[in-house]
Amino acid sequence: MAKPFTPVALTANDLLEGDAVWWTGEAWSPSVSAALIARDEAEAALLSARAADPAEGARVVGAYLVEFDQAGRPRLRREAIRADREPTFAYGAAAPLRDAA
Repeated sequence: MAKPFTPVALTANDLLEGDAVWWTGEAWSPSVSAALIARDEAEAALLSARAADPAEGARVVGAYLVEFDQAGRPRLRREAIRADREPTFAYGAAAPLRDAA
């Protein structure tokens, strides 16, 4: 029995800004909500081909497919953190002050 298809989107890191970016079908966007989500094997194959395209190396690096759940959110925590674009801990002025030893 074949494993059911899991929706995927293409992500990479922007070479100029360092941001996680998502392929929209036309361009790279820092917004995960703009990501083109492949809903079948044929669409996923097109995204894989884009990831392997050497021309993408001028704009992004490390392109790969990310699994999404049915609600349109990345399934893995790592990818959810990248998509959120917010720090996972407080730092700078927002960080709590530590007590002196």
